[in-house]
Amino acid sequence: MLFERPWINGRRSWRSLKTKNLKLAREELHRRRCGLKPVEVASTVTCGDVIRRYQDDDYPDDQRQARPARAHELEARFCTNLLPFWDKVPVDAVTNATCDRYCDYRVKLIRAAQADRAGTRAVDLDLNTLSNAFSWATRCEMVKSNPVADRPLYHSTSKVRHCRETMPHNSDELHKLAAVFFARRKNSAVLGWQTLIEGLTGLRTCETLRLRTDAKPHEPGWITEDGKSLCVRRAKRQHSVNPFCTVTDGLRLALDAHAKWKLEHYPDSPWFFPSPDDASNAVGPTALARALLRLDSKGCGHKVTSHGLRAFYVLVRRSQGATDACIAAELGHQTGGSTVERVYGGIPSNWLNGGGPNLSWLPTGKPAWTMLGSDATQEPDKGLEKAA
Repeated sequence: MLFERPWINGRRSWRSLKTKNLKLAREELHRRRCGLKPVEVASTVTCGDVIRRYQDDDYPDDQRQARPARAHELEARFCTNLLPFWDKVPVDAVTNATCDRYCDYRVKLIRAAQADRAGTRAVDLDLNTLSNAFSWATRCEMVKSNPVADRPLYHSTSKVRHCRETMPHNSDELHKLAAVFFARRKNSAVLGWQTLIEGLTGLRTCETLRLRTDAKPHEPGWITEDGKSLCVRRAKRQHSVNPFCTVTDGLRLALDAHAKWKLEHYPDSPWFFPSPDDASNAVGPTALARALLRLDSKGCGHKVTSHGLRAFYVLVRRSQGATDACIAAELGHQTGGSTVERVYGGIPSNWLNGGGPNLSWLPTGKPAWTMLGSDATQEPDKGLEKAA
């Protein structure tokens, strides 16, 4: 780097000319001595350089920490989607119009049957990762600002499907859905238990799969001495809000039946939901979601998703008169109920005054675990076993 030697406060000092080129250094020195404004030099950094730097640094978050495994996987996938289009685009040339062209490019790559429903959502997810990469580049002093911080959003809110649309409507439907898994061989039974526990606790799938039967005090899976609380580990840095789930009457019976089933089939596995292929590990994080997609209407008569089981928990608690703020604390939210209202919709005002249907955690008939092994002669569902 070349420097000038000005006199400052009677002492000779050094001041960078911000270039290694002698010709450019002389021009910069002339501008400074004549009091002229410096000429803005176009940046040679491309969006591909920014994305690759983000990849090389292993996708750090806003606190410069490593992202959770699932978030890390998604960031890696979205960067792969971004590079073919953005690789050679100069950072100085990025505008909202560039984002529009990327939207058109990305939607064409998605099957026409899904483009209207999922294409624009994929664009928003990709551009969010691009924004994360630019934010990291500003902290690495590669670029001065994030050019996509105020990017447009392409997925219409009218097309958003909330998880409350894909939930069981009562405990009978929840147990009927789990019974479909229990009627198969043991490869699918683990998904039936996961379905019940998620619906009865409101836990996310990643939170449920952390439960262990050998848990020590205050570890995921530990039940307090009075038997009224189940220790869990919240996702999304929410573990400090409420690290416990209430053991209701339905959950108590399910945990007792689950312990007997696990002792019979997986006595040496430390996990609540062991993988049929390798009992030393928990079942895969996408196994239940994929299995529910294959079921279609065989269970409740309508589509149910893994996150819809969380909405079922909210429905039951609301029917029992619990406020959204109380439910938010039970789910580990830090928003005091605003997220619950936005995601799961409103409720009749009389529900808050004790006029709700007061749904039960237990079905009107026999619980789903009574179906374990009762249909052994039935041909197992290969799709469900593959998912497990």
